[in-house]
This record gives sequence, C-alpha cells and structure tokens, in this order.
Amino acid sequence: MQHTSFLFILALMGFFSFCKSTKNASAPNPGEQYNAVAEPPLVSTITIPVNISVNDLVNSLNTRLQGVLYEDNSYTDNGNDDLMMKVSKTQPITMSLTGGALKYRVPVKIWAKQKMFIGTAEAEGELALNLKTTYTLNADWSLNTYTEVEYHEWLTKPVLKTGLGNVGIETIANLALNRSKKTLSQTLDRTISQQFTLKPYVQEAWNALQAPVLLDEQYRMWVKTTPISIGMTPLVSDWTTIRAKIAVDCLNDVTFGEKPTFRENSNLPNLTHINDAPEEFQVRIATDVPFAEAERLAKTMMVGQVFESGNNKVTVDDIQLWGNNDRVVVNSKLSGSFNGNIYFIGKPVMNVEKNRIEVTDLDFHTDTRSFLLKSASWLFSGPIKKRMREAMTFPLDENISELKKSVQQTLNYYPIQPGVVLTGTVDSITVEKTQVTASGIRVDLFSKGKLSVDVKGL
Repeated sequence: MQHTSFLFILALMGFFSFCKSTKNASAPNPGEQYNAVAEPPLVSTITIPVNISVNDLVNSLNTRLQGVLYEDNSYTDNGNDDLMMKVSKTQPITMSLTGGALKYRVPVKIWAKQKMFIGTAEAEGELALNLKTTYTLNADWSLNTYTEVEYHEWLTKPVLKTGLGNVGIETIANLALNRSKKTLSQTLDRTISQQFTLKPYVQEAWNALQAPVLLDEQYRMWVKTTPISIGMTPLVSDWTTIRAKIAVDCLNDVTFGEKPTFRENSNLPNLTHINDAPEEFQVRIATDVPFAEAERLAKTMMVGQVFESGNNKVTVDDIQLWGNNDRVVVNSKLSGSFNGNIYFIGKPVMNVEKNRIEVTDLDFHTDTRSFLLKSASWLFSGPIKKRMREAMTFPLDENISELKKSVQQTLNYYPIQPGVVLTGTVDSITVEKTQVTASGIRVDLFSKGKLSVDVKGL
C-alpha cells in the first residue's frame, strides 16, 4: 500500500512538473524571410501644361524695351560705314504668333547721319519695324532665337536736314537702314533671348519637387518625390497663348514614421524633346506601413488586453511583427495561465471599399497550433484570435483622404516663382496592390489629376 502511494505521489509530481514546464514554454518561432523578387520601380509621369500669355509677354517687352533701342555714334565702326544712327521706340510694341514664330511690330524714330562726298547729311523719320523671331530649345534648356527685320514701313517720310531746308531722301534713308538691319536685329535678339528664358523656372520646379513633405503629424505621414528625367513638347501658339507640356518622370513614396532621408539632386537633366504628353498626370505612389509603425498601432489595441477561458486567463504583454514571404507573422507574448510566445500568421490585403489593410485570414501558425493542442488547447476556444484579427487592421482611408486633401490644397495655388503659378486638381487615388517587404507592408497607390502652369508678367 505504501509502495502504491509512493508511485501515486511521483505521478502527481511528474504531472505538475509537466504542466509547469508547458505553462512557461513558447511555440516554435516561424522565422523571418522574404520573397526575393526584383520589384520594378513605380515610375510616374507628371504632365504639366505650360501657358504663357502673349499679352503678358508684350507688356513685359514694352516695359524692358524703353527709349533708345540702338545707337551708333561712330563713323568708323561696322566696317567704316561712315554712318551714325540712333533708333528709339516711340509707341508700344505689338505681337502676334504665326507658324511657330514671334512676329511683332515696333514703331520707332530713326535718326541717321551719313558722311557724303559733299560733307554730311543728317536725316530723321518715323517708321514701324516688322520683325520675326524664330526660337528653338537646346538640350541645356537655353533658348536659341534668331531675329530678323522682315520689312519696314515709313510712318513719317525721312527728310534731309540742310542749310537750304528739308529735302525728302527716302531712298538714301532706306539704304542706310538696310545696312544697319543686321546689327539692329542682333541687338533685339539678345534682349529677347535673355527675357524668354525657361531654365530658372524649370530648375525651381525641379528642386521644389524633391523636398519631403509632412502630410499628417499624427500618422507621421511623409511624401517624397524623386524626379529622374524631364521632357518638353514643342512650343505651339494661338493668337493669345504660347503653350507647351512638360513631362516629368519620377518616383514617389509615402512613408510613415521619421522624416525620410533626403539628398537633393540639384542637377537639372538635359531636356528631352517629346512629341506629346498625356493631358493628365499619372502618379504611382509606394506607401509603406513600416513594421515598427504597424506594431505601434497593434499594441494600442492589444497590449494589456485580458482573455479568459474557464478558469484560465492570459494577458497580452507585447506584440511583434515581421514578414514570412508574402505573409505577416504576429508574435504575441502572453502571461498568466500561459507564459510564453504564440504566433499568428496571415496575408495582408487591401480592402478597397473601406480603404484599409486587413489580415482577414489571420490564424494560429501551424507550429503554434500543434504546440497548443498539447499544452494549452483552451486558447483555441477563447476570443484572442478574433481580437488579434481585428487589431491587424490598418486604416488607410484617413491617410489617403489626407493625402488627397493635402495635395489638393497645394495645387489650389502653388507659386513656383514670382509670376509662375502651378495649379491643378486630384481626381482620384486608388490602390493597385499590397505586398510584404523587408521594411513593412507596402501598398501601391495610383493617382490621376490635372496640372497647369501659368506664366504671367515675365
């Protein structure tokens, strides 16, 4: 009898020892690994129509070209032409656009003094110069212009001033003017090419695109654009506007957490000439929810939660997340009737209707299930799996709405430089796919909208 009692006590000790060891054990760790798939970059195209008002150009040209336009006070320059000449603007310049060229009419007063075999002859008159400027954009964004005087028309016939009175000398004046047209055209050409420079505006836009922008302080949501190339369609015109489209190929990322590292690429790439560009911009954005940020959100819902099943009770002390190929592993550290780690696993998907990431198939990992069947099967009947699945929900509706709202506020009126304003609308932001990466859960967004750049008062 004593022998039987002793064996019974040993059996009880072994049973309680087994219970104690399983109570403090952890399920096998499923490990961390990621699919080695080369993911092509999400290249976006931002198309920016540029509209330059002809009236603004004319007003600016009239402001900058005042008084004396050309002056030659020497008989010996220009190949000893024996001619002195001064050309002054008398009325506002008018401009039109025809066949890809700028055509403008410049009313001027001309004074000329010509050496002649009998002495000197001085003449003056008023005429309108009709000029044409053709232009091309170089790869370095500089503007090549070629200006020529197509013809002139006399508004006041030129007269020769002599001691005997004024004598009409239109033929002589025409000859003098024709000899000076090349020099006059070159002078005007320099003024126009300096005024119609696009590079400073494009450079400013290129730099402004690259700075990370904090869209939401609570979610610490940042957007970062990295432009990689830029192209421009040919300049075209109608009676009121010069138009072109600038197309920027770029990479876009939205991240959560700390400000992304940023190093500005200030080197504006060479211009690529393109025939056309889409009317609307098309932007693909890689939105990362880092595991650290997902953990923070999950912990706010789960850490401290108590789950009971019969006489058993556990508390969630900590949550950790990592990737296992295309799935997310949830490491849950429990204390109470069971002390140790158990693991859930599931595949994150995007719920388009609710604009949120969900792990709808979240369940106990296979090894965790086998382990708990032997040690703590009561956890299966508790609500912990249901609550954990609810915690593995990361709403993006507010993020996407905030992204759209913030971008739209910027596009309502965004001055690039004085007189250069970017405006536009964001029509839609949709989700393309969801995947697990080494850094977290990535959602690829696709946005469409329209942009425009108005250039005023150059």
